[in-house]
Amino acid sequence: SQDEKRLALVIGNANYDKGELKNPVNDALLIAETLEKLDFEVILDTNIANRGAFVEVIEKFGDKRENYDIAFIYYAGHGVQIDGENYLLPTKEKFENQNHIRNKALPAQNIMNYLTGMTDKVNIIILDACRDNPFEQNWNRTRSLKGGGLAKMPPPKGSLIAFSTDGGRTAADGDGINSIYCASLAKNMLKENITIIQVFQKTRLAVLNAEINQSPVENSKLINDFYLVKSNYEKDFALIDSLVEFGGNTNLCDAMGIVSSILKAVPKNRRALLEKGDIYIELENYEKALKEYNKAIKLYPNDPDCFNYRGYMYLYATKEYEKAIADFNQCI
Repeated sequence: SQDEKRLALVIGNANYDKGELKNPVNDALLIAETLEKLDFEVILDTNIANRGAFVEVIEKFGDKRENYDIAFIYYAGHGVQIDGENYLLPTKEKFENQNHIRNKALPAQNIMNYLTGMTDKVNIIILDACRDNPFEQNWNRTRSLKGGGLAKMPPPKGSLIAFSTDGGRTAADGDGINSIYCASLAKNMLKENITIIQVFQKTRLAVLNAEINQSPVENSKLINDFYLVKSNYEKDFALIDSLVEFGGNTNLCDAMGIVSSILKAVPKNRRALLEKGDIYIELENYEKALKEYNKAIKLYPNDPDCFNYRGYMYLYATKEYEKAIADFNQCI
């Protein structure tokens, strides 16, 4: 729906006193810019110094979440697992033992608490973070070390959780301005008419092809297909119009094939329903044409085009002039 309200929380932590990273801030800025292009209201924060500041930005997001249809969360930086619970690390705290992690880092579950129970809304959570415990060896310029990885986090119903790498793998910080995962993700997010699942599939392929020993993974409980960018199908409709205008049963069958593929992807596409009615008019199947026009009117009762199309069928095809006048009056 074009009326979807979209909210995003984007965080990039890089300037750690121990284990400084190069690109999380750059990655957060790229994702934030991409989401703004996709009509998200973006809450952006970088280099969060302590747990209190972390909680403050999470609460800012959480207080708004229920008023939006779609939520997108992206975190880049260090993250670790302690006893099966995942923690996101602020940049200016000292973590010398596990209790320091528990007391000074942010449990990832704090974010999930704002999403649980919203089964009629879509939530996309991305952890582009360390997948390992930094106590096992010295920190280095990767977002993960050799260890057990982050604990699995089952997403709430209607949600998807993505990790930039699978357990036991390193999440490369990247030698360029952005990590390979982030750069590929941002590129694929802007592609028209591919589901969010396909966005992550294409991102995973790009990372695997880069041969950096990193394998992104997702856990999804999405109920329906979700698209960040819906195609307006302008080229398809232009081709349909040319085929209908040219005439001939072969061309009309080709036109019907195109419009049917659009409706398979977007069953409530108003223009596709009306175009399908027009094709049935050309095929002199007025009963099926009327069915498509009526379907469009039921879905869009305040759209004058729907009555206009049906009115022209009554006027020129079935010669039901009183019905035509009624539709034109309704259109006006």
